[in-house]
Amino acid sequence: MNDSTIVANGDFFRHLQQLTTRIHATRNVDEIMLDLSEGICTLFGADRLTIYTVGEDKASLVSKIKTGMASFRQLRLPISAQSVAGYAALARRLLNLNDVYDAAELQRYAADLRFQQGVDRRTGYRTTQMLVVPIMHDSEVIGVLQLINNLRGGPFDSTIVEGARYLCDTLAIAFAQRRQEARRERTGFVGALGARALGREQVEQAVEQARAQGRDVEDVLLDDFKVKLPVVGRALADHFAVPYLAFHPGRRVPAELLDGMDRAAAEVRQWLPVERNEHALYVVCIDPDKVRADNAVATLFPQSRPVFCVTTRRDFAALLDQYFGPATAPAALPPERADRLVDTVAALVAGSHREGLSDLRIETAPGDRPGEIRFTVSGVLRLP
Repeated sequence: MNDSTIVANGDFFRHLQQLTTRIHATRNVDEIMLDLSEGICTLFGADRLTIYTVGEDKASLVSKIKTGMASFRQLRLPISAQSVAGYAALARRLLNLNDVYDAAELQRYAADLRFQQGVDRRTGYRTTQMLVVPIMHDSEVIGVLQLINNLRGGPFDSTIVEGARYLCDTLAIAFAQRRQEARRERTGFVGALGARALGREQVEQAVEQARAQGRDVEDVLLDDFKVKLPVVGRALADHFAVPYLAFHPGRRVPAELLDGMDRAAAEVRQWLPVERNEHALYVVCIDPDKVRADNAVATLFPQSRPVFCVTTRRDFAALLDQYFGPATAPAALPPERADRLVDTVAALVAGSHREGLSDLRIETAPGDRPGEIRFTVSGVLRLP
């Protein structure tokens, strides 16, 4: 697309509408970041582009940058005036800078605003112009759009600024929708193993083997393919975009955080608190998406801001032993009681069928406490 196409307002917004349609067709935020950046740069006449989302800690911005055809690295910035994007998120303010190295221009926005020059020094690239727009949804900053170096020189013009605001409105809707969609399947972490552990054929073989044998793919990778535990942990971290927390036998058990928690409940919930300080409550879990969705952490710790970390199933099992001691096997029922229980359930099922009951549910209680039997009465409505 040439400059005349970009400058012509009608053409620009027509192409922008086509771009927003492509954004809404993406499956996840990563696809927007990694696959649509070139098209956005072309349309806006920018040399480079970064799209950030707010991290789980609510104190940082996170972006993924391609390092190869199928690989990427994460870039993380604090939400503060120590970077231009961080300041845009902090102040909820659009910045249209002519030269990010001009300290006087930066100070017109904030006295302590700084541009992070480290990347330029390492790469030899010279950042000059920058248009930075916060991505807002329901009055909350959920990301930042950063256009770098205007190919026509000078600050980005008013048409580009208006288009960037419109694009951020689209990104806000797309990001929010992706967050509300079905959570990531935990087994998807195998796709993040990459060349560090196994080739693609071996990954596919491990997944198929786990499915055929009814085993967890994590066990197959560790036991059959001899993948190291930290490698699985790092793949989980890449998959869920949260830190990996490995088991450490010397970690202090946070007894003050375990009130109302026991081993059985932790095994079901699959999360445990590991530390709380003035900034956050750190929670380690098997599946961060699942834990975040059920809201149990907020219920038990209403005054704390949770930061979720992922771990492997084996790390988590070791942490359970560290917190609560080794698990004890439940006592088996005596044979005569087991037979009586089977006969009772069989009689209930047969009687329910005769009486036209459906959806029979039997809920037991520990010890000698009575359980509950719930049922639904079904029938047929015939119209005259």
